Amino acid sequence: MDKKINSIIKKYSNDELSLNKLVVTSYARCNNLIIEGGFLNAFVSKSEGDLDADISILAKKCTLEDVINIFELAIPATEITTNGAVYTPKYIRDYIVLEVMQSTQKQLEHCLCADISCGCGAFLFSLADYIYNHTNLTYKGVIHNLFGVDISIKSIGRAKILLALAALSNGEVVNDGDFNLFYNNSLVFDFMSIPRIRTNGGIDIIVGNPPYVRSKHIDMDTKQYLPLWKTSSIGNADLYIPFFEIGISILTPNGILGYITVNTFFKSVNARALRNYLSDNNISLSIIDFGEQLVFKKKLAYTCMVFLSKELSESLSYAKAEISEIQEQKDINFSRIHYASLNNHKGWHLNRKDVLENIHIIENAGEALGDKYIIKNGIATLANDVFIFRPVREDDSYYYLKREGAEYKIEKDICRNIIKPNILKTEAEIPEKEEKIITPYDAECKVIKEDFFISNYPFAYNYLTSCRGILDARDKGEGNYDAWYAFGRTQAIADYGRKLLFPYMSDYPHFVYTPQKDMMIYCGYAIYCDSESELLFLKKILESSVFDYYMKNTSKPYSTGYYSYAKNYVKSFGIYPFTEEQKKHLLKLQRKEDVNSYITSVYGLSL
Repeated sequence: MDKKINSIIKKYSNDELSLNKLVVTSYARCNNLIIEGGFLNAFVSKSEGDLDADISILAKKCTLEDVINIFELAIPATEITTNGAVYTPKYIRDYIVLEVMQSTQKQLEHCLCADISCGCGAFLFSLADYIYNHTNLTYKGVIHNLFGVDISIKSIGRAKILLALAALSNGEVVNDGDFNLFYNNSLVFDFMSIPRIRTNGGIDIIVGNPPYVRSKHIDMDTKQYLPLWKTSSIGNADLYIPFFEIGISILTPNGILGYITVNTFFKSVNARALRNYLSDNNISLSIIDFGEQLVFKKKLAYTCMVFLSKELSESLSYAKAEISEIQEQKDINFSRIHYASLNNHKGWHLNRKDVLENIHIIENAGEALGDKYIIKNGIATLANDVFIFRPVREDDSYYYLKREGAEYKIEKDICRNIIKPNILKTEAEIPEKEEKIITPYDAECKVIKEDFFISNYPFAYNYLTSCRGILDARDKGEGNYDAWYAFGRTQAIADYGRKLLFPYMSDYPHFVYTPQKDMMIYCGYAIYCDSESELLFLKKILESSVFDYYMKNTSKPYSTGYYSYAKNYVKSFGIYPFTEEQKKHLLKLQRKEDVNSYITSVYGLSL
């Protein structure tokens, strides 16, 4: 939609009745429909000034898909954050609906269908459209078999409008009593209390886009209900997680569920209970993974489609697909992966059979990286721009820094070298990217006393005092620090030794060796070891094509072509038990091709 239409929609985003009138009247006018009575009658505009002028603009082109888009654009940002409301593209809805409809064993005329987080009704509309075109049911008859629940009363109202407009387009008028749409929270909604659902033994078909709300954004009213479900009863579960369990709990024995959801449940710590639930109950599960591709253009979320039923299965089906394959509704080739081969605690490695075999070889080649070596995160001052600086000049006793136009001198004895691994690729870059950090800690890594600070480092103390407002505001002013000038967190303060530096994410493995034992790090990781030769040997392995292959097939991808190098993803990489002769040989190799070839052969891989 163009900017003019967007601005019109935003104008009415806080005026529910006017927006609904705008949509209904624009659609009716555009499609030469007459609204007389029924549910829609309350939303017919009676030439109301500015509203009528805006209707004239929207009425030039207004399809049912436009209606869905308008309702999506009108959702307040706060509701998107707390309720996870987001528009699902038509090709995704069509694909999911087609899959579940073709998989059901029951006649469509008799299927009870639901979206248990229905939003403004996009999935319900896709269901209705399919059923209406593949049965002899009237549109009112189709609506009679559709059930929806949402936590937003606005969304429920708009879902009714969407379905009523679809019915009107097919020559039918529906009333408010024709809908089975409920304003409620699905975490506590008693679906089986509805007589038709109870008599049917549940719901035959469930589709939808469960609300993706991160744990920290879930409102307290909703959070109190999470323990009701096994999949969200422990840890910090995101809101989408229990919707798997809710859906399964209300499916009929031969029912089928199809979701578009985030693919983080494969590996996320917060989804361990969900992985346990799916595997322990041998849930029949098919996954179409979009990897790093972004289905939701306005939301940085990595997604997949899942299809499941209560049919018992010792394995799941997995495929990675291009968005274009789904748009064109191409056949997808799945790999079967036994639940028994998956690690619910560490996360699921889902891929082709040959890739999974290689991952297994790598992880079992020797001791895990995280067990063999110490991997540490960098410091967290919570005010890096205060503590960390690049000197504009120095003399024998002081570094000089500039902040907001003023120059400060800082005693050298209270400073340490520090570097950011996230921006580092080679050892040659260290001198130019190295910075200084003020460290108000003694040799035992305890915060120095304020009187000692003032008497021994008066200039550093004066500088930090000038920034006290910033330091006091850390942790929303509720930080419990040993002193107001202490770091926000105590992590990594005592870390000392030779190390390999590496970033949080990367497109290719970069591990940078530094012999500077006293150098601190921030925004990145380090692997510590006393032996220089051991670290240089390890650097060869971790910068090889074998490690790159492992990361690109086990870690979290990003749309930029980068992959997560978080400790949780790197720690399981197996370090082959090279002999001393093999280590010496590897260290002598200079050409990248020779290093890769040698390491690949030692691991016994065919990449």
